[in-house]
Amino acid sequence: MALTGFLLWVAWHRGLMRCDTHRAAERFAQVLQRLGTTFVKLGQHLSLRADVLPPDAQRALASLQAHVAPFSSEQAVQEVEAALGRPWQEVFARFDMQALAAASIAQIHRAALPDGTEVVVKIRRPGAAEQAETDMRILRRLVLAIQWFVPSLRRWGLAAIVDEVAANFRYEMDLSREASSVRRFADAWRDSPDIVLPDVVDELCTSTVMVQQFSRGAHLHGLPPAMGAAAAGKLVDSYIVQIFRDGFFHGDPHPGNVFVMDDGRICLHDFGIVGRVDRSMRRALVAFALAFVEQDADWVVDAWLDLGLVGEGTDRAVFVPVVRALVADCAEHPLKDWSLSDALAQLVAAGRTQDVRLPRDLLVLTRTLLLLEGTVRLLAPDFSIIEAISRHTATGIFDERKSAASQRLPYELGNAANALPTLLARRLHSVLRQRELLQLSIKPDARMLSGIDRLGRRIALALVTLGLYIASSLLMQHAVGPRWGDMPVLALLGYALAIRFTFFIARSRG
Repeated sequence: MALTGFLLWVAWHRGLMRCDTHRAAERFAQVLQRLGTTFVKLGQHLSLRADVLPPDAQRALASLQAHVAPFSSEQAVQEVEAALGRPWQEVFARFDMQALAAASIAQIHRAALPDGTEVVVKIRRPGAAEQAETDMRILRRLVLAIQWFVPSLRRWGLAAIVDEVAANFRYEMDLSREASSVRRFADAWRDSPDIVLPDVVDELCTSTVMVQQFSRGAHLHGLPPAMGAAAAGKLVDSYIVQIFRDGFFHGDPHPGNVFVMDDGRICLHDFGIVGRVDRSMRRALVAFALAFVEQDADWVVDAWLDLGLVGEGTDRAVFVPVVRALVADCAEHPLKDWSLSDALAQLVAAGRTQDVRLPRDLLVLTRTLLLLEGTVRLLAPDFSIIEAISRHTATGIFDERKSAASQRLPYELGNAANALPTLLARRLHSVLRQRELLQLSIKPDARMLSGIDRLGRRIALALVTLGLYIASSLLMQHAVGPRWGDMPVLALLGYALAIRFTFFIARSRG
């Protein structure tokens, strides 16, 4: 009824009163807040959809927060005992009946194991999973009905958005998945001097209960400037490693989930939301970050298209003016005000008229970058994430060497060198599979054989020339061998020979 009332309100005010989108967005946010947790989550998800909503609507929905009271201690005990299959006294030496924190999906209680280890017990809210499934089922039916009456709405993929939110809900509701994520992160960062992650107790984790080591740290508000700047650097460095090297990252870095330990290490909590970036998308994201750092508008557009989010018929020219305006705007502001999340959002918005497909992990990444930028500003207002990314271009994370020249050529050549064997093997496999399909009877004469022979030699020379360019670029990048001034001699010889072969191929005929 509440959603129906909102739609009637929009039809009246937008159709007759001509109210602006900001007023409608605020009204929509209020409706979702009244409908409860499931619809608040829907609003938070929609706030990331720059391909669907204008910026003022995104801002109105981004402020949504689920305000829920903790459930009773009796229910908490019942859930723990049902999940673990025994009385809580057999599992814990102490269990605090008062909740330490409560959220829309679960709440947390402090406890202690029989050996004295301090832990926290995360307990899923009773009935939350069933309520979410019911709400999403009703919402999907409503969306399908609306699209039936207004077919033009189908191009926005509203049913797919509802399905994606429902899938996210199922993921967040399963605490055993969160426990697996915590364990993976804890193993990856176990020896880190900068990041600490409280591990889970494996035998005490189920789909409704998760037991994790307790950690105590300082909240981010009110940290001394020096400590805040150090914490910001460690936090950003860890996310650069998570996203660009590991391809698996903590997706909810808001200030409530980040603590600073007494020894200065950063502690991350709440792994209900994690993101994954496969190898090809990670490569495109690295290119996007490098292009954004260098403010190379053409490279930014190419990297954006390489992410594979848009259809083959996409008009590249749509994104060029957006990126050039973005680059020009960044040039007028200090580095600390540059925003990768804003750049991603503007490009998504520019593709509203194109065939844009936004996978869940890219949405999680955009949200993560937005939250990370906010948390970093809280810790150190003058800290620049872009400068941190620039520093990492000199490390192995981006597989790039710091250079005064543009990094695009060695980056692209390095990718070509890595991909070439796979591409050639795939092409050879395809040819072998089709060998029975093409059986032509050809009677070659001497001129044809001579032409084929010359063509074969030119192709072989072209492949050798390509190899020389790639090898010389790698030698230049890694400064291998003797040097003439600042330039590696072997790389210069390779380039000279490759250029000579290039002219020879260009001059040859027939």
